[in-house]
Amino acid sequence: MKRIYLIIILIAANIPFTKSQEVLINADFVSSYMWRGIKNGNAAIQPCIGFNIGGFTISAWGSSEFSNSNNELDLSVEYEVGNWLFSFTDYFGQDEDGSFDYFNYKARTTGHSFDAGAMYTFSDKFPLSLSWYTIVAGDDFRENGKRAWSSYIQLSYPIYIRGVELNFELGITPWEGYYADKFNVNNIAVNASKEIQISSKFALNLFTQLGFNPVENKTYFVAGFGF
Repeated sequence: MKRIYLIIILIAANIPFTKSQEVLINADFVSSYMWRGIKNGNAAIQPCIGFNIGGFTISAWGSSEFSNSNNELDLSVEYEVGNWLFSFTDYFGQDEDGSFDYFNYKARTTGHSFDAGAMYTFSDKFPLSLSWYTIVAGDDFRENGKRAWSSYIQLSYPIYIRGVELNFELGITPWEGYYADKFNVNNIAVNASKEIQISSKFALNLFTQLGFNPVENKTYFVAGFGF
């Protein structure tokens, strides 16, 4: 994993800095933390910092409940070219006992999961997106001790109604892994978001998410805002 980080650093160091570079800073407050149809925590603040340049976006994202549980820190690199978006993310979650041993990269005891993904958006006129994400290293094993290669496939389609963006999602896992014990639909959701312009330099984004996880037979409803 140290080699992977070195490659990421070298890529970042060799990207030419141009006028198109942009620094990203934002934070969301959510009523609960849902991820791919699975509840990862309760009400939390989720800050993000990063920059994009030359098609690359490099960012750090976190989630904190202001307690000694369910804290998370993720590092990601994305590259957009044409209709494709490629990503590599290091997901790191706090241990069940409350420890936050970030620099433990041993496969069987680490809190890191390394996820590689690709998303294809058909066109601006037909903005259907098809994504595939697979955990390629880290904490992702089946009960028999073999690597699970946990994968998540998502179909997503946005529509706009009077300034509100509605995004419909369907999540499927193709085999046994983190999301289900076999092929299954594990997330059906609709997201709604609306940006409220407070001033010429500041906007507030309100959002909700209503979903259903058929694997766990649970519904969920999340509300939040970000700036």
